Amino acid sequence: MSTIWEAVGRFFGPSHNNQYAELVKRLADIGVECAGHFRKTGGRDLNAIVEFERKADRVVDEIHELLDNSFILRFDVQDAMTLADEIDNVIDGMRKAAIHLDIYGTQLKDLSPDAVQLVEMGEKAMVAVREIVELLSAPRLDLTRARDLADKVSGIESDADRLVAAAERRLVAAYSPAGANRLDFLAWTKLFELLEVVTDDAKHVAKLILSLARKES
Repeated sequence: MSTIWEAVGRFFGPSHNNQYAELVKRLADIGVECAGHFRKTGGRDLNAIVEFERKADRVVDEIHELLDNSFILRFDVQDAMTLADEIDNVIDGMRKAAIHLDIYGTQLKDLSPDAVQLVEMGEKAMVAVREIVELLSAPRLDLTRARDLADKVSGIESDADRLVAAAERRLVAAYSPAGANRLDFLAWTKLFELLEVVTDDAKHVAKLILSLARKES
């Protein structure tokens, strides 16, 4: 049975829905690769992380060009552009964390257990983002599945918030005594903030796709 997009396409020309879905999936794949590499290297391979971010930027440029020239699209063009930009933000967040680790290498020689756990949470959130992005390839977004995956990402983000709050309390206790190295304290607190932003941005992506699914239902 023909979809409404196929019917409309016969009158106005081909839809760009499939091409858009493929490009966004490619962007999410880059995010998952970047998150996996970040975890394996402890965020220490700055050059590779930067290259992942550059690859993502090139895909985002393709998406914007596609949307600028699209007449038929199932989603609002601004929503579609925002979705691409939000996924790119997750990858850019990992780049910023890698830059911070490179700058403060002396202070952050070994990742603390809290930092390692946050990195793992970021990867899990990005994997879930790719799962929800894959729903875009279907003729209609699966609202139930989109809601489940959005809840999964929100859960990871909430866990990350709690972990950061507890980690910062421990940092305050450890670096409060006189003579404590304040630069070390600043380096760790900023790192936790940057890693938490990765899960925050992943949540934004999931909520946006959930919103698109609601609009289609």
